[in-house]
Amino acid sequence: MKSPDEVQQGYIDRLNAAGGAFEQFDLLLNISAELDELPPERMLPEALVEGCQSQVWLWPRWECGEGRGFALEGDSDTLMVRGVIRIFQQMFSGCSASEILTCPVRFLEETELAYVFDPQRQAGVAAIAGVIRGFASEALNAHGEEGRSKE
Repeated sequence: MKSPDEVQQGYIDRLNAAGGAFEQFDLLLNISAELDELPPERMLPEALVEGCQSQVWLWPRWECGEGRGFALEGDSDTLMVRGVIRIFQQMFSGCSASEILTCPVRFLEETELAYVFDPQRQAGVAAIAGVIRGFASEALNAHGEEGRSKE
């Protein structure tokens, strides 16, 4: 299994290979199509991420069992943010809390997307990362090194 940073590097390489900012934005929109839509009944106020310009709903959870770990469901009312959620979903799927907390989020600053995302959108990406990291931190504090119960 690849580390979350290796998955992220794959996205960075893929985005940079696409070309300039416009082509990378187009690719991000295509990546957004890979994200499953949340059913309307899961788009609840308690799942909304504060600090995002768009509406963003996140449902992080831990899956129990061998080879399982972090899982993320999410959605947004904008395609570009759906693409960001999909990248986070792929980066951290199956990871432990400590793996999530030690992985730097760098896919914006190492691509031309940094020029496409205005400061408010960049703050939104940071808010999404903050929710994921907060969830991992809570699990780590509650269950120790792996950050998930050994059920």
